Amino acid sequence: MPASLATVFAVLADPRRYDEFVVGTKRIRRFDPRWPEVGSVFHHTLGTGPLVLRDLTRVVEVTAPHRLVLRAQMRPFAVNRVAFSLNREGEGTVIEVEEYAIEGPAAALWGPALDRLMWLRNQEMLRRLDKVAQRRQARQAQVAS
Repeated sequence: MPASLATVFAVLADPRRYDEFVVGTKRIRRFDPRWPEVGSVFHHTLGTGPLVLRDLTRVVEVTAPHRLVLRAQMRPFAVNRVAFSLNREGEGTVIEVEEYAIEGPAAALWGPALDRLMWLRNQEMLRRLDKVAQRRQARQAQVAS
């Protein structure tokens, strides 16, 4: 991503932005002002149309600005472990995301087909995250000038 490491992490550290880049997230209903401290949460609504789930995401591990590990709940279907790893590359950022089910029926069914679907979903998520981070960086540059 062309955005700086600090900018990308700032987006991940702002729970209000998750519905802009996480595929399937309709709305962030409320959040812990301590986010992204370990144990802090945000409450989200997932789904499409009238089919929605209301649950939460919790911070499991954070090493700012390089790593953020989340426990994303979509009960009763799944609880996923989502790990964002960020590294500086020149003026930009290389970001890797690893996501898989750790609880619920999805964990029992996880295999190559679900792995491929998650990979495709996360490619779109990273594309959206890049757009959000670039907008944030452009606003910061505008304020600084």
